Amino acid sequence: MRRILLGVIVVGTLGACGPEGPKRAASENVVADAPNRGAMWPVMLQHCLRSPNCDPMSDFGKGAGQASGLAGYAAYFVETKDVVKEGGVDYGAAITVSVYGSRAGGGKAGRPLTIDEAPDNLHGTDARRSTLSIEYRTPGGGKPEAYTLAIHPAWVAMSVPGLEAAKTQAEISDTTSDFIARLSFGPEMDGAKIELNGKAGVIATFYSIGLPSGDKVKDEDAAKRGFEPWVFYASRNIRDEPLPTLMKALAEGESLNLKITVPTGDAILYDTLYVDGFAKALKEGEAALTDPAIGQPIQDRCEGFDSKPRDFWKTAAVTPALHTCDARTQLQRQQDAAPPQRP
Repeated sequence: MRRILLGVIVVGTLGACGPEGPKRAASENVVADAPNRGAMWPVMLQHCLRSPNCDPMSDFGKGAGQASGLAGYAAYFVETKDVVKEGGVDYGAAITVSVYGSRAGGGKAGRPLTIDEAPDNLHGTDARRSTLSIEYRTPGGGKPEAYTLAIHPAWVAMSVPGLEAAKTQAEISDTTSDFIARLSFGPEMDGAKIELNGKAGVIATFYSIGLPSGDKVKDEDAAKRGFEPWVFYASRNIRDEPLPTLMKALAEGESLNLKITVPTGDAILYDTLYVDGFAKALKEGEAALTDPAIGQPIQDRCEGFDSKPRDFWKTAAVTPALHTCDARTQLQRQQDAAPPQRP
């Protein structure tokens, strides 16, 4: 399966509470039969968050044929050929390497969501971070080849004329969509402009009309909020339309600046993508694909490792597919790798 749907906690804020009581997130099914659910849940959540296509509020399955991990600021998520299952064309196994930004700022035309405006569930993680991902494929079981690029900027609130008159979430979303549909930088350049900047200047440009976040709220809450959170998603087939300067910057660990603007030149969003570790993440993902342990469901694979203390993972020597069992966040890994502070 190409969309990895993970997650596991009970969330009572997904919908209104009726006589049946709070609604539960489908993600709780992931560890429903785990002997140690409390220890396995963080493993599964971090596995989910290493994939840009994972919905941490949904049931994802058991993870057989998948592995993931972190290297520096980069994350990797791999799926074997048997898991990808794309029909008649065999592009091989998939390795997705992602880098993130989490310090977005806004301009005259928009801004990122605040903490209080992000969804009150596990989708909030996606709302607050920008992600650039490269999916590699291994046709014929060969070396990884870059196939697609995807950009998921942080969710934004935009300055849109007419929103003050909208009274429902649907009206707010439609008004925003109509406004963006009229934006254009020229033929086949509709929507907002997404630029990636590196040492060489602008190294990639995309155009996107984006889409609403999809999280439903009560109409009175939507009207009080006054905007619909928007995501300016962009993708490109880099197998047929290469971006060599961008790929070189990623391989060399060069941080990238992300900017989204409207035709007037006003900015919607600024962010910085931290790229250090990208090349290592690709190498570790490739190694995980050849580890026999990747065929096991994650609960079975991680038995005995899921409850290891944080200190264990600082120096753990495990096979590549077992890095999936490391439930540390990226920040925790960076803290553990830092030299000890002098008293």
